[in-house]
Amino acid sequence: MRTVYVRDGYVMLGRGQGSKTLGLELSDGEIHDAILTLQDAIYVDFNSYRESRNGAHFTNFAITGRGQQALGEWPLFDTIVSPETLALMLERLAEEAPTDEEAGSLRLAAAYVRTLSGATLRAFVSQAMSAAIRGSLGLG
Repeated sequence: MRTVYVRDGYVMLGRGQGSKTLGLELSDGEIHDAILTLQDAIYVDFNSYRESRNGAHFTNFAITGRGQQALGEWPLFDTIVSPETLALMLERLAEEAPTDEEAGSLRLAAAYVRTLSGATLRAFVSQAMSAAIRGSLGLG
């Protein structure tokens, strides 16, 4: 094995060609160490990791939400979960709503959100996200 292969959550590091495949100016050893460091920082995750004389294999490799936040690809919920910022977002959505009825509903929601305290809104968002994640994982 003389390559780095990344596909469907499977990363295979070999000897010498890692920088070509990933477009990085790093050796396979440096990529290997970077992946382990990123996992320690909770920026990436994988289910299993195996080293052999031919290289290293990572299965179910993925960038975590925290990693996506660091890359600017995932919202920082601490900054958007305030009554005012959420209300502003709802008003902007109202401007793009396909019907007047939907726009009116979004504006009413924005007005309601402005009456909430920050703690109440954060608790609601946390519970809603937990329920959504549990539902998507089939945990009811």
